[in-house]
Amino acid sequence: MLPSDLAGACRPVKLLLFDCDGVLTGGQIVLGNGDLDLKLFSTRDGLGIGLWHRAGYACGVVTARWSEALARRAQELKFEEVHQSTSNKRETVRAIRERRGLRREEVAYVGDDLNDLCVKHEVGLFFAPADAHPAVASRADHHLRTPGGQGAVREAIDLILTAQHRYDDLIATYLD
Repeated sequence: MLPSDLAGACRPVKLLLFDCDGVLTGGQIVLGNGDLDLKLFSTRDGLGIGLWHRAGYACGVVTARWSEALARRAQELKFEEVHQSTSNKRETVRAIRERRGLRREEVAYVGDDLNDLCVKHEVGLFFAPADAHPAVASRADHHLRTPGGQGAVREAIDLILTAQHRYDDLIATYLD
């Protein structure tokens, strides 16, 4: 059972945005020779994003770094929004919201570090992974139990869909 204030904040959400490093990944970056840039992504997040899409919702990434690995993962998972090398995450999220005609309450964000805090002003619900920076965790609307790179995005999706009373029906689609 979700606390009523969290459930109430989850109900209007239609768009989920998130950071990459520290949210979709554990925050480590492996740099090899040349332009080789390796990241570890959780299959739990991937399956959760598939569930999110089955619900008819859009998702995307807003990140300060550019990575070919992220571009490939975003394509695989069919992110509707991919914003890399973003110097102002708040402005980027505001532009996404306005272009899509969404109110703040209809957008949630998962962020883990200081450069994500500014996004809180543009969304109705701000999640922080379990291992988020303490300044972010203390300011988040909800502090997730799962660390970044281990299914934090999936946990946020499960919470939102549960509050919207859609989770069980969506899970049933996997039983066919």
